[in-house]
Amino acid sequence: MRARAIVNPNSSRGRLARAWPEVHARLQAALGPVEVAFTDAPMAAARLTREALRDGVELVIACGGDGTNNEVVNGFFEPPAPGGPDVRVGEGAALSILMLGTGGDFRKTFGAAGDVDAQVRRIAEGTLRPLDVGRVDYVADDGSPAARYFINIASFGVSGVVDREVNKARLTKLFGGKFTYFAATVRGLLRYRPTEVVMRVDDGPELQLVVNTAAVCNGRYFGGGMHVAPMADPSDGRLEVIVMHDMGLLDLLKDPNAIYRGEHLQKPKVRHLSGTRVEARAPAGAEVLLDIDGEAPGRLPATFTVLPGALTLRY
Repeated sequence: MRARAIVNPNSSRGRLARAWPEVHARLQAALGPVEVAFTDAPMAAARLTREALRDGVELVIACGGDGTNNEVVNGFFEPPAPGGPDVRVGEGAALSILMLGTGGDFRKTFGAAGDVDAQVRRIAEGTLRPLDVGRVDYVADDGSPAARYFINIASFGVSGVVDREVNKARLTKLFGGKFTYFAATVRGLLRYRPTEVVMRVDDGPELQLVVNTAAVCNGRYFGGGMHVAPMADPSDGRLEVIVMHDMGLLDLLKDPNAIYRGEHLQKPKVRHLSGTRVEARAPAGAEVLLDIDGEAPGRLPATFTVLPGALTLRY
């Protein structure tokens, strides 16, 4: 099996770059020869993944954080035209992940430990499973229509503001992912003004909700360990939609750890929906920002759809 690691050397404040020689040695001891390509710019991992797949690589290993995972997954497809078809690259190739980023949320859906040895063992064991992929058609920051794939969670509202706070954080990242996201969440809550959003799931009725955060979930965790969608299964062909709505600051700060325990769903201002297509739009002039696997590419209006079993995950 021919394998290539797509490595984000800046992941975890440069920790991965420093640790890479040892990580690479462990991968090769478990898998045999592993080729390497380093990212050097935003979305470089997507380009490098397409190159690897066209070169006949059979296993692509995303090495970094949730954002690196997202870029590598996008590389398994041709860049999607807004509203256009999904075109897969490298049929038959599999995806693996080795996560050392700030959040590391996607691996938690599979109960995977964060240490390198445990993750390398999971990759080496070679358990193959189908993996659904989400797609978002949205409005980019420059106002143009855009589209992007995701494998964990896409969301909007406070989370879109938080994402931008996390990406510019420096000092708080020294204290770990959970603290970084918690501090960014507090700053986001102070900045964000809850906005009425019109949502529709599949052919259901339109819902008008004053949204704090709405998460469209393929995986179960986001935001540095928030257990936002305990029921999510990334291989069932569905998206779980968790909407926190009509909450004031006191509602959000009362028992803030409930979402880490997955107990927020018991709250009266949290709604759970499920489907294969989610549409969301905000009033004209309102800016409701997106968070897509920890990346911050744009805003509503957006349409979220699922591609059942689009990838094969080896993990």
